[in-house]
Amino acid sequence: MTDLTKLFLTSLAAASLTLSGCDNESGSSEKHDHTEHGDHDGHDHDAEGHEDHDHANGDHDGHGTGVDLGSVIVGATTLRVSMSGSVEASAVLHLDIEVVDGPEPAAVRIWIGDESGTGALKSKAMGSGGDYHADTEVPSDFTPESALWVEVEAQDDERSAASMPIGE
Repeated sequence: MTDLTKLFLTSLAAASLTLSGCDNESGSSEKHDHTEHGDHDGHDHDAEGHEDHDHANGDHDGHGTGVDLGSVIVGATTLRVSMSGSVEASAVLHLDIEVVDGPEPAAVRIWIGDESGTGALKSKAMGSGGDYHADTEVPSDFTPESALWVEVEAQDDERSAASMPIGE
């Protein structure tokens, strides 16, 4: 299987997980505030497809236990980032990103590597209401010096980026 085929299949799987995740099951495009309900309101974890994970143990959407990477200030917005998955070459990492201070971004993008994103697969995070989720691939030339880059596009279309260490 070629790298392009693997990338396509990984992207397709990530898109299907995003669309079938625990978010806004009504299908409405209306913004939704996660503080209005608990993690378990509106869906049953014993239902088919959810028996393989437990939010109480830190497992969200079947991605494993999350690691809190801390906070990062990007432009005028402060984000808290947690990650699940193995930090190794060609692995896919799942990121949960929460706005903890400042204006809500128009878009959040992520990648692993250097600031320019050379050779990195940039991903746009999905979500709204200050709660975003994204999957990104660890590049094959990953080194402990590689960083997770988070770019915030403000409502006025201005973009700012900052990095967070993820090397072991």
